[in-house]
Amino acid sequence: MMKIFTTLFGEKAEGNVSVYEGLSDFFLRAPVDEKKKIIEKAAHKANEDQNKVFNEARLKVEAN
Repeated sequence: MMKIFTTLFGEKAEGNVSVYEGLSDFFLRAPVDEKKKIIEKAAHKANEDQNKVFNEARLKVEAN
């Protein structure tokens, strides 16, 4: 599962990264610090994506 998260964020999987069977396995077995790190990265990436879409949509509306 960590491989999926790191792939989504464009990072290379590290040699010491644990492998999880799925999302529920990640939330059950991952250390709290690792969960926080992944959730923070996901939230930051989602925020960046939302801002990009919002700005592009705003530019399209202003151009008309």
